[in-house]
Amino acid sequence: MDNKSAKGFTLLELLIVIVIIGIMGSLVTLSMRSGTQRDQQRQEAERIVALFNLATQEAMVRGMPMALECNRHGYRFLNLADGEWRTETEDAIFRERTLPAQLALSLMLDKQPLALIETTAGTSKPDPQIVFTPDGDMGLFQITLNLQDSEETFTVSNTAKDGLIMTAHSTAQP
Repeated sequence: MDNKSAKGFTLLELLIVIVIIGIMGSLVTLSMRSGTQRDQQRQEAERIVALFNLATQEAMVRGMPMALECNRHGYRFLNLADGEWRTETEDAIFRERTLPAQLALSLMLDKQPLALIETTAGTSKPDPQIVFTPDGDMGLFQITLNLQDSEETFTVSNTAKDGLIMTAHSTAQP
């Protein structure tokens, strides 16, 4: 009898499952909250952070890159299949998301602003801006959620020093 055929889970597999459960729990908590427009703005930023962490883990588990395509009023996750990016349709967690009407999204890649289209609805060829690789590497970006008629913004960014972070900013003068 060969002991190499023993079945079980590796520590890495258990850690990935724990991270996924934690992220899913935070997504459920976020979806159950309601409140002011500022609360919705914060919740969207927290949702983006949770989804990015999950997409990073998913790319590692699948061994295939995932990507994100942003527009002014939402975003969608993409999979690489047969050398082409395609909208994620298999996993409801990575479904296309539309921001609440009072929120708008802006994107900077490598400290350069990127012009975003109004919506990706009806577009046939996805154009990813952020790629989640199986090795956990991700380019530098900054996503800002702007609340209409407000001086407050929430920013989700990936920095070489701090990794993925969310910050709140106010442009109001004291």
